[in-house]
Amino acid sequence: MVLRKKKEDLFFLMFQDFAKALEEMGDELYNIISNYHNVERSIADMKMRESECDVKSHAILKELNESFITPFDREDIFSIANQMDDLADYMEDAASKLLIYDVTSLKDDAVEMAKLIDDATTEVRKLFGTLPYSKKNDETFDAIIEINRLENLGDDVFRRALVKLFRNETNAIELIKWKDIYENLEDTLDACEHLADTVRGILVKNA
Repeated sequence: MVLRKKKEDLFFLMFQDFAKALEEMGDELYNIISNYHNVERSIADMKMRESECDVKSHAILKELNESFITPFDREDIFSIANQMDDLADYMEDAASKLLIYDVTSLKDDAVEMAKLIDDATTEVRKLFGTLPYSKKNDETFDAIIEINRLENLGDDVFRRALVKLFRNETNAIELIKWKDIYENLEDTLDACEHLADTVRGILVKNA
């Protein structure tokens, strides 16, 4: 085990708690899109989870403002906290749009993208779980690589979904709705990758 000062440990623990909440949001988003029942209740739960993530982000930034000892540069911790919060926002927005647009049934490509998000948020949780010991094993970088792979798969599904949408959808309103939904899901996967790439850059800088 790598010995660190307690203040450094606190930041890692706060990141891990945040990452666990993001994983739970990813699970819930996939559950909403794959099962699509009790939608209003499930989306209300997503909003509650997103609000809890706001609290976690503010707590990290408050601790950062009050701490002299940090495991990474202060601007790097600030960036991680903000990007984790952005990821929560994207997932909540993706769920809310289903209700806003009065979606009555889900498309297979949306389900596939939601599964990729679910898997990517699990890797985010693994990433931050191994981050304190990243110099002692390859698990942190393995999670980063897997997030990149999942995002690339998401790009493929996104492009395929748009091709089918513009080829087959004759209702202009439905086309606009689904284009926005797909783009939101793609943005969510991009946010996972952006967070992973930011952590990789920080680790390389501090190697």
